[in-house]
Amino acid sequence: MDSPFSADQRRYLPWSEYRKLEQEIGQESLIGKSDLSSDKVNSRIRELIGFEKRYGIVFLGERQWLEMHLRLPSKAMHYANWVMFHLNVLLERGLLSATDDDLGHCWQGYTENLSSIWRPPELADAWIQVEDIDLVLPGDEAGVDDEALCEAFRILHNLAYYLHNVPHQDSRPVTLDKITVEPETGYWFIDVISEYGSVWSVEFFGNEVRHTG
Repeated sequence: MDSPFSADQRRYLPWSEYRKLEQEIGQESLIGKSDLSSDKVNSRIRELIGFEKRYGIVFLGERQWLEMHLRLPSKAMHYANWVMFHLNVLLERGLLSATDDDLGHCWQGYTENLSSIWRPPELADAWIQVEDIDLVLPGDEAGVDDEALCEAFRILHNLAYYLHNVPHQDSRPVTLDKITVEPETGYWFIDVISEYGSVWSVEFFGNEVRHTG
């Protein structure tokens, strides 16, 4: 796998089929579980490999995280910490402490290197185009909120779908400006910018678009 987002492993599936399979795979997920015996981890890895080979679907980096547990049991880390490590690699200067007008104390990171992000040609005609990633997450002085970290990974993992699912508001494309994850579980939004400099937001709850404008 070339990245935690598995850009080289995945194959395009229609959104409805993808969501159905993602829900099926997630029922037996070990993410967030504390009992990670070798037998259980190996069984789950085999299951995830089966889905990858059959459908080209990769579940939120879980296989990579579990394989790290087997290779480095003395350095095993919680899934949120694994995500934090990879986001710090992806973002040019990592996640840095910052202040946001709405969130207050937050953590923010930026990158123009999109090679790790899955962007299949079938979804390339999205109204919202991507030239860089500017990510804002809630947290405090001690660090980023763990749930927000996991939400951010899910957003970036499925970003191509989310942007493609936003209804067109204009015949001209707009560009992704910023992704913000709110402290409330499941709520996040993106700011987009037009070629004229106008900025507005698209709000999501979980996987679904809730509001544009």
